[in-house]
Amino acid sequence: MKWTIQRKFIVGYFILFTLAAFIVDRVMKDSLDANSTVMIANEVTKLQHTSREHMKQFALIHPPKQDFLKEYGGVIAQELSKLHGQNVALYDRDGYFLYEAIAIDEPLLVENQTFQTNLNDNSNEELKAAFSNKAAFTRVDVPGGNLVYFSYPFYLNDDLYGVFRFTGDYTNLFAANGTILHSFRVLIICLFVGVFLLSSLLTSRMIRPLRRLTAATKKVVAGDYSVNVQVKTRDELEVLAASFNDMQQHIKRQIETIEQEKEKVVQAEKSRTTFFNNVTHELKTPLATISGYAQIIGEEDFDDPEFLRKATWKIRLESERLNRMVIELIELSKRDAIPLLKKREPVHMLSFIESVCEDMTLKAQKRQMTIDVQGEDFIVYGNLDELRQVFLNVLDNAMKYGVSGTQVVVRIEAERVTVTNVCDPVPHQIALHVFEPFIHTKGEGNSGLGLYICKQIIEQHNGTISFEDDNGQVTLSIYLPPWKQDGNNC
Repeated sequence: MKWTIQRKFIVGYFILFTLAAFIVDRVMKDSLDANSTVMIANEVTKLQHTSREHMKQFALIHPPKQDFLKEYGGVIAQELSKLHGQNVALYDRDGYFLYEAIAIDEPLLVENQTFQTNLNDNSNEELKAAFSNKAAFTRVDVPGGNLVYFSYPFYLNDDLYGVFRFTGDYTNLFAANGTILHSFRVLIICLFVGVFLLSSLLTSRMIRPLRRLTAATKKVVAGDYSVNVQVKTRDELEVLAASFNDMQQHIKRQIETIEQEKEKVVQAEKSRTTFFNNVTHELKTPLATISGYAQIIGEEDFDDPEFLRKATWKIRLESERLNRMVIELIELSKRDAIPLLKKREPVHMLSFIESVCEDMTLKAQKRQMTIDVQGEDFIVYGNLDELRQVFLNVLDNAMKYGVSGTQVVVRIEAERVTVTNVCDPVPHQIALHVFEPFIHTKGEGNSGLGLYICKQIIEQHNGTISFEDDNGQVTLSIYLPPWKQDGNNC
């Protein structure tokens, strides 16, 4: 049997309440008995005082000649019986029975009349106490009721004449006690039932949200994070349910973050593998070209000046390409290793870009191209050498792939620099992945890492870079956040 919280509560409540009811019932019964004993004691004390006063008056009216009780015992017993409604028995000072009067109006006394002729060892305790000069009473339960025997020594003018013994019917007193005790027990049972029903209702209301939380917890364990427990109890259970909902939402976000990070790791691993394969391929291409030409011109019977000139030019071209590729790879590895160690400073973009364009003027003239710089100045906070590397690479690409005799337009606007040139239409697949390594390498001396490195530099400056081709007019846009002295550290 599964001991649920509700079952434990009910069983514990039942045991506790039963124990408490038993103790209270016992205390109540003892209290009623004690109260009855006090009432009987008060009544017999009053009975003793009244009967003595009556006997004093009787002695004044009927002076005794020799033995008072023997002379008038019958009369005295009858008068006291009628006066108090009890059986009255008289004993002389030696313990011998003299007279007894029966209260004929009391059926229980008549039915349970017992004659105590003389004092002996089998006599009642209260009778023995009276002959020991003490007043005492004894309660005796008989069929149909309760009797009380009261005995006390009778003195007249300091002389002991004998013992008076009264037998009274106290059934009504003990019946009242029984009625009170019965009513109290009924009240206890009703209270038990009421509290039990109320407790069951309260425990059910408390257990129901806990069961919901348990079921929701199992769903969360199974991977269902959409569950939402609604509890409107306005107490700690509602707070617990709200905390559970917050917890499972937090777990859901954490799982989503882990999945995203996992996807990033997988994608990074794929990119790393692709990058490694591309690097391997790009390194092998110039090496194969150099090795091939070197083997041909190194043969003993080789004698072709024109081919030698062409091979020399090709070996030099591929060597320069290989050198640039190695330098860019070294730069890329340095950037990954220590991306935050380079010094940054405020850079005025208009004068800075004009300086870069002046450096590229000679190369533009060789391509019969011009560079036009337009716009207004704004300041960024960055590394001067890295930014120079970006714009040198962008302008170099614009002239390398641009149409000879055209113009490269550099426009400087608020937070943005655009470089526009005319070139042959860019294939769609290349345009989509232009900032990935080696994506646009075609074997004409380009390493395929330039724009990839530029993108990394711009992103490290909290900026963005984009590429757009409009029917042969290429625009490369670079966004850099403007520098504000209050928001940046110099």
